[in-house]
Amino acid sequence: MIKLGGKTIIVSADDFGISQTASANILKLAEAKKLDRVEIMISKNLSPEHISRLLASGVKLDIHFHLAKDRLDFWQNNPRVIEKGAIKRIFLFLYNFLFGHNRPAVIAREWERQILDFKNMFGKSPDGASSHEHIHFFPPYFKKFLRLSEKYGIGYIRFGKETYRHKNKVCAILNLLKKMDGWQFRKSSMATSDYMISFDWNHDLNACIQGINNHSEVEIIFHPELVPEYKVLKSL
Repeated sequence: MIKLGGKTIIVSADDFGISQTASANILKLAEAKKLDRVEIMISKNLSPEHISRLLASGVKLDIHFHLAKDRLDFWQNNPRVIEKGAIKRIFLFLYNFLFGHNRPAVIAREWERQILDFKNMFGKSPDGASSHEHIHFFPPYFKKFLRLSEKYGIGYIRFGKETYRHKNKVCAILNLLKKMDGWQFRKSSMATSDYMISFDWNHDLNACIQGINNHSEVEIIFHPELVPEYKVLKSL
């Protein structure tokens, strides 16, 4: 953790395993002690070398639940196009939820399988839990997310106790979902940071924490697959 402007910053790197570039960059940062948490997308593409190096780095190893198996396989050896546009992504997500295979019971079984694969690979339960594109915030999934985290002794979740105000569309949507999830979170025993912020909402560390009370614990999410964000992390 680093101190910045009177706040404690949890530096979290997303999407380990989504592509060769993401995994290589995150490993370099973890071994350089630039990261506090690494979010791991479980698939057959994680090598024994990946696992041993992550364990040796001492960083917190979180499971990054996902619904992207076929895309993970493709992205290992092909350029990854990062989707832009919150509205399009939300439409596709809701379409798959209503008409596809992404019902809560199905998702819970898939995520539990990912936890069991994580335990088999790393020899322990994940230190924390989050999800690709924040889909665990979706209320029908959030209930399953909490139950799985508690069942497998995962002590930390990506959620954030406080509301972070920003004009970014994704941030606004997550704030709405957080209000809907709040009663479930308060009933749980899960730990989380005071605030959760994605670096790409601001593209500047000082801007990320502007307006946040001193002594707050802030998880800032980075995507080291992206060159500008990788350079920011290297400079910490």
